[in-house]
Amino acid sequence: MASPEQNEQKHPDEQSSAKSTSPFNDEFAQFAKETLEQWKVPGVSLAVIDGDQVYAEGYGFASLPDTPATPETVWYAASTTKAFTAAALAHIIAEKKHPALSKGWSTKISSIIRDDFVLQDDWMTQNLNLEDAVCHRTGMPRHDMANHREDEKGNKLWPRDVVRNLRNLKVTGEPRAKFMYCNIMYVVLSHVIETLAGKGLGEVLKEQIWEPLGMNSTYFSPEDAKNSGPIASGYHWDKKAEKYIPLEEMATNEISGAGAMLSTVLDYTKWLKCLLHEEAPFSKDTHKDIRTPRIVGAMPNGAKDVNMYGLGWERTIYRGHILHAHSGGMHAFGSQVYWLPEHKFGVVAFGNTLLSSNAAEDVLCYKLINDKLGLPEAKRHDYNKHWRDLLDGAAKSNEGVLDRLYPDRPNPALPPSLQTGCFVGTYEDAGYGSFTLREEPHPDKPGETILVADRPRTTWRYVMKLHHVTGDYWIIYTELQGVADAIANSTVGGQFKIGVDGKVSSLDIHWENYLGPATDGGVVSFKKTG
Repeated sequence: MASPEQNEQKHPDEQSSAKSTSPFNDEFAQFAKETLEQWKVPGVSLAVIDGDQVYAEGYGFASLPDTPATPETVWYAASTTKAFTAAALAHIIAEKKHPALSKGWSTKISSIIRDDFVLQDDWMTQNLNLEDAVCHRTGMPRHDMANHREDEKGNKLWPRDVVRNLRNLKVTGEPRAKFMYCNIMYVVLSHVIETLAGKGLGEVLKEQIWEPLGMNSTYFSPEDAKNSGPIASGYHWDKKAEKYIPLEEMATNEISGAGAMLSTVLDYTKWLKCLLHEEAPFSKDTHKDIRTPRIVGAMPNGAKDVNMYGLGWERTIYRGHILHAHSGGMHAFGSQVYWLPEHKFGVVAFGNTLLSSNAAEDVLCYKLINDKLGLPEAKRHDYNKHWRDLLDGAAKSNEGVLDRLYPDRPNPALPPSLQTGCFVGTYEDAGYGSFTLREEPHPDKPGETILVADRPRTTWRYVMKLHHVTGDYWIIYTELQGVADAIANSTVGGQFKIGVDGKVSSLDIHWENYLGPATDGGVVSFKKTG
């Protein structure tokens, strides 16, 4: 019987051949066990496609305390969904059955969903096209904190609702000037596809891709997945308590083509096989479309050359070899997918924590890639160090955020214009929705209070904690629900505005964090409504 750390199984997809052997040997199992422990990840499923051969393993646990991770475990696929959305649209364009798509990727978005697609910039509304959206060059920042899964009455929101909210969100970049990752634009593409097809995107993906490839354990919502069997549970490692904290599942109805899929690593090898061998259901032209980069994403970093972005895939050169890749992250899950077309080799990994699972997956996946390429140790990039430096940098950025946001604050601090209790109440913005501030005891200063607001209806459920800095300036710590770790959260600046009547009129928040321009949503003014 396999141990919980190594849940090896034989699968119909796994073929025997003298050309290669399974990379998932005892040595790798020990390496995986140590990696999961180092990064505090309960479990991970991994699969490799090497030519026509498939190898798959599970390590650790899909659900604590004792449900093992296996190749058949269903996980949130997160942003690796984007490649399916883009491929589906490429397939629809190639079919030439829709006159509305006669201009292909140059088709203007507003020509298909004119009433719904309205931005605060008229030129962008009229001229942004499908290619701009698919490769993240629209100039629209992420605005992740504005996304809602349900309205104030508890009704589910859908892609059309998300698209219609764009008119209420600031544009902070120039169109076609640089890469700015934006989940909402893939929701826009989802709405475009649904409008053209007259059916939900999940149905389109099932008919066009999943069923032809035999991806029978792939779903478009956690509800559909659970109806077919158990799915992996998500966790957060609490450093202080030194234990895993279970997190609630995340709804995906409004995320749609930006990240709604759930699947298994075995199903993903069928997807990778299609891409590597340029097989049906896509034409050769569509496969070429999928592989074509559209915009520079990032400069050389570590072992990678210039990173470019195309149809839901990053494309770079890794140690002289073409590499297509994409990661995904949810509140409690991470995913990594890689394929090297010249070698007909691909790797997929799913895990059940936020960020730390992506780190562990990178470490494991790049070992598999390096072994395949036969790279000597000196040529192997240290992804443990890479991720540790990345996350430590994020943590340090959060630690020094007060000096970054308010470098000229006086000492001693100036008192606020009003008593803390006067700031209590409901605040609202058309794009970001509403929240209600309440007073709570200061966690570190007895006798003082802070302001707190819950945001349970947002896609990424989070809590806002406002600490006074000086005058009417406050620092706002946003914590994902159940995730107190600073690395996963962001800290922003806020200023209360006082009206001529001497009462609070609004709270201005500058939504940005250490991740750069794509996360800079500009200053949003929340009017006090109650």
